[in-house]
Amino acid sequence: MTSLRHRADEDVADMSAVQIRRELLRLRKAIRKHRDAANNVRCWHNDLVLYGLLPEGSASGKMTDPEEVLLRNCKRYIRRQQCHLDCPAARKKT
Repeated sequence: MTSLRHRADEDVADMSAVQIRRELLRLRKAIRKHRDAANNVRCWHNDLVLYGLLPEGSASGKMTDPEEVLLRNCKRYIRRQQCHLDCPAARKKT
């Protein structure tokens, strides 16, 4: 993984300060859009969009788990998010 990361980031060494700032702002905008997605707008594929911003792209553009595993994980995520929003004690722990 280290060699992949190194090769993927070689383009940064050739960027000017202006290009680096532009890239930084582009990535921040995408991260904020991902973070601010609410309700049913955000799903597993939103992560793929975010990962696609990397020079090497997303490692996987496919759902690899069976549907029942994906749905179980989605339900678990929704329950966690609901508790986080509804339980003040849960918010303090995270």
